[in-house]
Amino acid sequence: MLATGAPIIDRGLSFATIEPMRSYALAFDVPPALVPRGMYLSAGSPSRSVRDVPLTGGGSRLVVGGNGHDVGRTSSERALVDDLRAWTAEHFPGATETHAWSAQDYRSYDSMPLIGPLPRGGGRIQVATGFDKWGMASGAMAARSIAGRILGAEPSWQQALSRRSIRPSGAARAVLLSAEVAVAATTSAVGAAVRRAPTSPPPGAGAVGRRGLLPTGVSATETGTCAAHAICTHLGGVLRWNDNERSWDCPLHGSRFSAEGEVIEGPATRNLRRAADD
Repeated sequence: MLATGAPIIDRGLSFATIEPMRSYALAFDVPPALVPRGMYLSAGSPSRSVRDVPLTGGGSRLVVGGNGHDVGRTSSERALVDDLRAWTAEHFPGATETHAWSAQDYRSYDSMPLIGPLPRGGGRIQVATGFDKWGMASGAMAARSIAGRILGAEPSWQQALSRRSIRPSGAARAVLLSAEVAVAATTSAVGAAVRRAPTSPPPGAGAVGRRGLLPTGVSATETGTCAAHAICTHLGGVLRWNDNERSWDCPLHGSRFSAEGEVIEGPATRNLRRAADD
């Protein structure tokens, strides 16, 4: 059973049919009179969601979310989080930030979850992905569907999902996803080729550049400077530094690695190769 966000087995080419997205949320203490009751979503762009969170013992906390983007395809993740902070300060004066977090979600080419047997898996490998930020509902739906398939009592609504045909709009979206991956691959590779890798970035910072023939990512960690080949171990995309979460992110299919090069998020399954200190 593969329920790993992006399936970590490539034979079904699932990575080519889903789009990895990151989004952000901040929690605030605000004056009680300013806390909205319920949940509100913006109709325009940039995206904003506002909701109240009841607290044990009474009172509520404000949660503001938004600024979603494709993984590894923004110049600064930190700037997007700071933009949420500025928006909150403007609309909720006196708000005091208490928590900050981010999430990675996957959206399929037609915005419908991919649930069922993995192609070329002999019917023995089941996949659940593409929940598009509706994981609480889609996860339960996927569990019911796959359990029913195994037990010979598949829900009728899953048959419609499994047999859905690719409509022109879905086919166009799938082609666009591939084109965006190609553009991101070229942009990140060119960016790494035109600058040299830093020798000693500032604390908490990282950058990708040339060291010899290979793109190299250099980051300043708590234990010192770490250098690794900035090439995703999935399909070879050149990584980018995430300045908000201090990670190496792949702009192709959303794999993420820690500052030390360890896998955080698939479809990659192998750590980055450390670079020599020369």
